[in-house]
Amino acid sequence: MQSNINQNGINREDYERDLKQRQSEHLKNVQGFNQSNWRPCMHDACTQCLGTGVRADGSACIHGISCPCPKCSASFCVQM
Repeated sequence: MQSNINQNGINREDYERDLKQRQSEHLKNVQGFNQSNWRPCMHDACTQCLGTGVRADGSACIHGISCPCPKCSASFCVQM
């Protein structure tokens, strides 16, 4: 039977449990921020991408650059 402790003395199960807990808390914070800063997305009204961010020809929709909503903008990570 193999041990779950690596050469640095870290137990893999404990590490993964702690990581999952920290990730869950982080995602709750991100979701809370997104909810409190919600605004309509420009993509949702776009006739070229229909809210997907991808045009019919497969190219990226310009709203991905200009839309300030949390769905399209990575700026929410900086503001946290």
